[in-house]
Amino acid sequence: MLSVEHVSLRLNGAQILEDVSFTLHKGKILGLIGPNGAGKTSLLRAINGSVQLEHGKIVFKKQVISNLSAQERARLIATVSQNRTIPAGFPVRQIVSMGRTPYLNWFGKITPKDNRIIDNAMQQTNVKKLANTLAEELSGGEQQRVILARAFAQNSALLLLDEPTTHLDIHYQMEFLDLLLEHVKEKKTSVIIALHDLNQALRFCDEILLLSQGRIFASGKPKNVLTEKKLSEVYQYPIRIRHSENESPAFIYPK
Repeated sequence: MLSVEHVSLRLNGAQILEDVSFTLHKGKILGLIGPNGAGKTSLLRAINGSVQLEHGKIVFKKQVISNLSAQERARLIATVSQNRTIPAGFPVRQIVSMGRTPYLNWFGKITPKDNRIIDNAMQQTNVKKLANTLAEELSGGEQQRVILARAFAQNSALLLLDEPTTHLDIHYQMEFLDLLLEHVKEKKTSVIIALHDLNQALRFCDEILLLSQGRIFASGKPKNVLTEKKLSEVYQYPIRIRHSENESPAFIYPK
């Protein structure tokens, strides 16, 4: 279980997060939503240990994240950042194999076990057929699947994703999120994903954390958090919920 306990974060003198607390259980997907500047990216960075907390602590699998080395954190937590970074000149398989870096010995040798994990990650994300293709030659959607495969190869119990579907068309967005959902069901990985699309948050997330100005405005099941009143107040824009014939809600942003 992940436990975020009274976390506050200050960067360059500005209060970015203030008294943030929540828990996340194994095999669940937590969606982070909120307007730009609400603190979503900063919260992900706090959880993966890349920034120093002002107050509070973060505990995962009974280990305080701030007490761990970078290698120890990488074995527990994999991160897919907002910016899609693919190093030039590397074929897909080599990119995916970088996910095994936290487990390599001093000689950096890939073991048969590592290869099995890499193969499985590539199979899960449908990039195995692209193994020998240079990653920079792929489409944006294909590159994002390679990055997801690299995260899967890291074999971490917690996966953090910062707006991973940004700049992808709707086909690749849904493909990416479907692959993520399948992985969670199979591996029981815990996931925190920052999203802008409220409909995607409703469809794919078990729990929602609605952030506003660095604080938790609301948290809980999607149907309890994603309400017209709460969303309109946080986003400072009228948001409506429309139900289809099968009662599935969709969020509408009126002009």
